[in-house]
Amino acid sequence: MKPADLPNHEAPGARRRAPLVVAFVLLVVILVAWLWPRHPAVKPAAAVPVNAGHPVNSDFPIRVSAVGTVQALNTVDVKVRVDGQLQRVAFTEGQDVKAGQLLAQLDQGPLTAQLHQAEAAQRKDQASLDNARLDLTRYSKLVGIGAATTQAVDTAKAQVEALAATVAADAALVQSDRLQLSFTTLFAPFTGRVGAREADIGAIVHPTDATGIVTVTQMEPITVLFSVPQDVLPDLLTNQAAAPLAVNVTTRSGSTALADGTLAFIDSTVDPTTGQIKLKASFTNKDRKLWPGELVNARVLLRTDTQRLAVPSRAVVNTQNGTQLYVIAMNGTAQIRAVQTGVTVDGMTEIRGGIAPGDLVVFDGQSRLNPGVRVAATTVPTVAQAPANANSAGSQANQDNPL
Repeated sequence: MKPADLPNHEAPGARRRAPLVVAFVLLVVILVAWLWPRHPAVKPAAAVPVNAGHPVNSDFPIRVSAVGTVQALNTVDVKVRVDGQLQRVAFTEGQDVKAGQLLAQLDQGPLTAQLHQAEAAQRKDQASLDNARLDLTRYSKLVGIGAATTQAVDTAKAQVEALAATVAADAALVQSDRLQLSFTTLFAPFTGRVGAREADIGAIVHPTDATGIVTVTQMEPITVLFSVPQDVLPDLLTNQAAAPLAVNVTTRSGSTALADGTLAFIDSTVDPTTGQIKLKASFTNKDRKLWPGELVNARVLLRTDTQRLAVPSRAVVNTQNGTQLYVIAMNGTAQIRAVQTGVTVDGMTEIRGGIAPGDLVVFDGQSRLNPGVRVAATTVPTVAQAPANANSAGSQANQDNPL
């Protein structure tokens, strides 16, 4: 018997297991497909909101700044010129006074009596002189008829001349005493402001005292003294020769403008130890915003560069590769441009090369940009001050487009 003729007992069982295997494989495939991790579809990045604008032509006033001190043109400590007792004070501390206004007066009694004594001596000597002249006239007539000698006439002439000299001396003494008496009344030497009273009523004052009666300070006009580097001296001399240069002063913090004036003085020498040269500016000070001794910031206008291409300084990005600007391309993406900058004045920066007037430059929000990033630009005026929504736009960009 051949093996092929034997009955096959395994074929039916294998046929029964085949569908189960297929079903198991299908189940595994379904489970794998179901449990396999899915990746969400990548959404395109939202455009970064920015504020942008076009460069403008602007004037750039070139100034040099320095710390200065306000100085009065005249400050005088009013002192007495004769000894005496202070009898009257005719001012109030801190009062504005006019030139020639009465300030104080000393006791005039002693000097008045001295003046009267000198005037009496002058009248006495004047009477003697008048009598001597009459005697000279008599002797001159008598000598013609032989009743008097020539010597008598000469003696009379000498007596007249001696008494005339005495009267002249008396007149000088009277004038001196009157001058001394006038020194007992003190007047303001110029229009200004008085300070604190330095002597009390009833005090004995002397010309040799360390302090006087009061200090008078001229407030209008007034000057500011400051120093600038010697490097600006050529511009100073050239432009000052054409017309007095404008000077403005602010508080030390720079937050408040105080006054506008003109340059009045350029020192004749440069300080070799500091390389600085002293300048002095004059101000009318009608509103009394400048006070003697006050520290201020002074700025001298050297020249004005007119019609220069400019952008707000906040738009300039400083990198290791130099100064750059973000420019929005026609397709709405940000591009980086290397630029050459000039001076910066009042929040505006001069651009000497790298962009054209028609370029759309990013002013705010560039901190979230990279070259090629899509932007949603809001056109704003080209001014130094950022608009109020600039910070909020930047914050929104940070939330919507984290990089």
